[in-house]
Amino acid sequence: MVPTGAERTAATERGGREPNRIGAFARDRRGSTAMEYAMIGALIFAVAAGTIKLYGTKMNDVYGRIGATAAQVQ
Repeated sequence: MVPTGAERTAATERGGREPNRIGAFARDRRGSTAMEYAMIGALIFAVAAGTIKLYGTKMNDVYGRIGATAAQVQ
């Protein structure tokens, strides 16, 4: 909604066109898809990093036992 009359005068006295710029920025959808993909990628990275940190030593033990068993079989 674009301010008119007294509202426009009050908006101009409060700082010029800043409220209009903020509103335009909020309505602008350019780049939103890229930002959504970046957020999804960051979430996947955080989950993967947490999983590796949590299960890393346990998996190292499992692979060590598998390697030891494979060495005995040969």
